[in-house]
Amino acid sequence: MGRFVKRLFLTLVVLAVLLAGAAWGLMSYIAPEETLDLNYEPIDLKQKALDMATSLKPELILTEQDINDLIKKHLERDIAENVRLDGARFSLQGNRLIADLNVTYMERIPAQVKAEYRMEWQDPNLTLHPRGLFVKGLELPFSSLETIIVPLDLPTGDMISVKEVRFEGDQVRVLFKINMPF
Repeated sequence: MGRFVKRLFLTLVVLAVLLAGAAWGLMSYIAPEETLDLNYEPIDLKQKALDMATSLKPELILTEQDINDLIKKHLERDIAENVRLDGARFSLQGNRLIADLNVTYMERIPAQVKAEYRMEWQDPNLTLHPRGLFVKGLELPFSSLETIIVPLDLPTGDMISVKEVRFEGDQVRVLFKINMPF
């Protein structure tokens, strides 16, 4: 009976060491490769509108950095139950937005995830619809992702309205229509 207990104990110790090694390996695999933050620069859309007026072009170009800053401004740190957002970087590919996110699960497990969104203009906001969620290339269910609404606060009114929004490569082009009352 004593040999059986010793073998059982040794087997349990080996299993515990293997499980601990597997957990450490998984945590190392999903850990963020780069440090991301949620810092952003405020965008002065009124100044961009003045620049538009002085160039006599009824269009506003929002760069990838502008979009990055606008989204970060409207992000919530708690993105799902037990998941906190630590940092983000967004890149544009036409009407696709790729989000590289550093998150922490249950206050203990840091991970780098990639989310994909489809951008759409719904006057007066930019709407981001989730299309995919990945950890190191492994697809996860993206049902926990919510649609993100990014208000652009464009300088519109009775005289100026948004005619069209185009998603072009790494920028968003907002074309305006000038309404002249006669």
